[in-house]
Amino acid sequence: MNYLKSIGINAKKAFEDLKGVKHKKIKKVLEGYNQSLLKNTNKIIRENMKDVKNVKRKHLVDRLILNKKRIDGIRHSINEIAKFKDPVGRVLETWQRPNNLSIKKVSTPIGVIGVIYESRPNVTADVAALCLKSGNCSILRGGSEAFHSNRLLANLFRDNLRKNNINQNCVQFIENKNRKIVDYLLSKMSSYIDVIVPRGGKGLVAKVQKFSNVHVIGHLEGLCHIYVDRTANIKMAKDLIINAKMRRTSICGAVETLLIEEKALNSHAKEIINALLNAGCEVRADKKSK
Repeated sequence: MNYLKSIGINAKKAFEDLKGVKHKKIKKVLEGYNQSLLKNTNKIIRENMKDVKNVKRKHLVDRLILNKKRIDGIRHSINEIAKFKDPVGRVLETWQRPNNLSIKKVSTPIGVIGVIYESRPNVTADVAALCLKSGNCSILRGGSEAFHSNRLLANLFRDNLRKNNINQNCVQFIENKNRKIVDYLLSKMSSYIDVIVPRGGKGLVAKVQKFSNVHVIGHLEGLCHIYVDRTANIKMAKDLIINAKMRRTSICGAVETLLIEEKALNSHAKEIINALLNAGCEVRADKKSK
């Protein structure tokens, strides 16, 4: 596909251009993007509503919705990324060989990172910012259900790159909705993409790991468990568990299983489980916990 090859060529060129950009300038892009998100909040919400109205899989709506509170959350993330120290060129480790050869492990950018993700539009902003901060370029393939939201968030980022005289192709959003795009990304783009990162459900991650000819950074399954030890501070444990479960119940990182040490059933379990019930959470417990 000529469309994707063009994106790949542009990304490689942008990565070479990015090598000469100072960290202060990258920080300025992120700060400008933060302000663009604030300035364009209503526009982002309007574009997002187009996606919400068109979504066919209704269970995705909660992940998809952007409102002022969630946009503030995205801005907070961008602000935190902007404040990180420059990660490029950091000496991580040094050692000396018996022959007096001195060796250093130094952090360097990966290159062009392709990210395939599903319904959460905040991923567009987070990935674009993290990749730029670490000296990398990104090619973004978001789910079609969030198309309008993702496109605007990506274009606002590209605007700030251009304003700071940085190659705007450091971030590129694939606007073609054809599902064959993903197959081509995985099988034919190894000359342009250095690593693929899948962010989504088990089906997406499994497909990427199975078919990709590009190196993959991804996990197929993980445990969303919290273990409570009898020595744990009850208030801390309760606050952490409520946040981990109830802050956003629809996300894949929401806690699924609570394991409580048997000796902590009387001291901890009752208070924690009641807190979950009071927060509106359905709790399924074994006989001993009941």
